[in-house]
Amino acid sequence: MQFAKSLLVSVSLLGLNTLSSAQQKPFIDWANLRNPVLSYPDWSVKDSAMAFRDGTFYVFFSSFYTDRGRVRSHVVEVSTPDFKHFSEPIFNIDGEEDGWIGLCSPDVQFLYGQYVMTFNSWGDRPGVPGQLFYETSKDLVHWSARKPLAQNLTQVGNPRPIDATLAEADGGYYLVYKESTPGIHSRPRIAFSKSLDAPFQYVGDGIVALLMKDGKDNGYFHENFEFLHSNGQWYLLATDYFHNPQNPIKYDVQAPYLYALDPGSHWLTWTRGYTFDLPQEKFNMESLANAAAVYDWRKYDGYYYLIYAGRNDGVQFARRGWNRIGLARSKDLIHWSVPGQGQ
Repeated sequence: MQFAKSLLVSVSLLGLNTLSSAQQKPFIDWANLRNPVLSYPDWSVKDSAMAFRDGTFYVFFSSFYTDRGRVRSHVVEVSTPDFKHFSEPIFNIDGEEDGWIGLCSPDVQFLYGQYVMTFNSWGDRPGVPGQLFYETSKDLVHWSARKPLAQNLTQVGNPRPIDATLAEADGGYYLVYKESTPGIHSRPRIAFSKSLDAPFQYVGDGIVALLMKDGKDNGYFHENFEFLHSNGQWYLLATDYFHNPQNPIKYDVQAPYLYALDPGSHWLTWTRGYTFDLPQEKFNMESLANAAAVYDWRKYDGYYYLIYAGRNDGVQFARRGWNRIGLARSKDLIHWSVPGQGQ
């Protein structure tokens, strides 16, 4: 009996020690991180997205650097266990084999049991419309062949589609992207399809309204979209921006804005827009938070996480500037902290 009691005590202590060890390891070691969490000396990295699977974070981004005689955009994926140590690229693609100048702006969503990465062609080829693409994966490491997305919409009238994101709802896929048809103010469009391989149809007229709390558009350009579903509410994150009239390579505004879906609008109207109040740091003095993506990871540690790019100039890397990637987090999508801050 005494042996059984001792064994029970030992097992209990082992369980407590294991639990204590697990509790000591945070989901992300926020106190010992600093922005930018990811940067390269010879790459400008932006348009970032991320996913978490089995203890590993997978980070996706556009990488601008000189390649084959000119600056090009590449879509890159890396992995990290802690945002301190990053792998070599899992892939680095630019579409050269298909005749594209470059590829850009990845977004990753988990849809109907698989990961779906969307992205777009980069660079204007005379007589060749820009294109949206997608690839799929079960594990975020092995990816399917590249396929065109919503080609029936993007090949008509040269709309120059970019910055696509997908949402799973109503038994199919909602797609939002930015179009810049010549002669028309650039704008977000929304379409729907039951299958990624089938033609997409515009929802209504396909023109998305992004409205602030006063019920009006803020007058900025909208791009780099990201769907978020949280607490039973659909949101659309956009990077809203406005160029400085005297110096077009600088921005008067470039920041993430979050809009909530008006439930009676059939996905066309997004309201109650507001911008995130993010701290300015040494790496993002000129552009605070470009091409952000937001994730509801509260089940892991109680926080939403935001990944975004910051820069201090708009001259290098084909006027993209030297962009580096940072993180922020929030418990309520209103109050945000950056690595090293107390929240």
